[in-house]
Amino acid sequence: MNKMVRRNKIRNICVFLIIGMISVSLNGCGAGKAKDKSVTVFAAASLTECFTEVGKELKKDKNIDAVFNFAGSQALVTSIEQGSKADVFASANTKYMDKLKESDTVSESVIFAENNIVLCKNKNSKVTVDKFEDLSKPGVKIIAGDKSVPVGNYFYKALDNQLSEKSINQDTYTNIVSNIKSNELDVKSVVSKVALGEGDIGIVYRTDVNENNKQDLDIIELKEFENLNVQYPIATINKCNNSKEAKEFIDYLTGAKGKEILTKHGFKVD
Repeated sequence: MNKMVRRNKIRNICVFLIIGMISVSLNGCGAGKAKDKSVTVFAAASLTECFTEVGKELKKDKNIDAVFNFAGSQALVTSIEQGSKADVFASANTKYMDKLKESDTVSESVIFAENNIVLCKNKNSKVTVDKFEDLSKPGVKIIAGDKSVPVGNYFYKALDNQLSEKSINQDTYTNIVSNIKSNELDVKSVVSKVALGEGDIGIVYRTDVNENNKQDLDIIELKEFENLNVQYPIATINKCNNSKEAKEFIDYLTGAKGKEILTKHGFKVD
């Protein structure tokens, strides 16, 4: 009986030793496993659909996980300045990229795409807008971007230009401003409000009227927006955690595959 007990104890000890050796061996193999690659990208809201697709293709082609934070460019800059961890910043204008250059947060940037400002109109709206002055008509509800947001800044620049060039008079200018019912902090909020019928007209980028909302929105192109220089710069954050992956993301975006995706989503590339 005592011998049998001793045998069982010895057998149990051996089993535990074998399990322990296997565990150590597996852990040793895990220690040599390559670290997962990732990149954190802060990008203008108007890049949402395009960059999401770029991220999926980047994962398939380069095995890099792209984590995105989409918002108004001004909000992203504030977040970065307050210490939020980002590897890449893509802006909807050069103004906010230059702001980060001045603080030495980024060094070099590259323009990777261009866009156009257009009007989006709710398909159920009864208003008629064929020219810039029509925005001053009584009852037209306009949803714009805030002046601090690139899309809003572009619109207000065009509006001020029309007044200074005397293409519209002061009354028309004042009526247009009075018809603006809200100033949103990112372009997707403008699109959403017009699509939901909270406004008749929104000032957006051409690329923001897409498969997700074209059943609700029409596009109106105005000559007054044609000379606006809508450019998108991108840069690596100087003190980022994943500089190698940041460079790979930018190279991928500005390469053949990235340009193909940008073009597919309506952006203009070289």
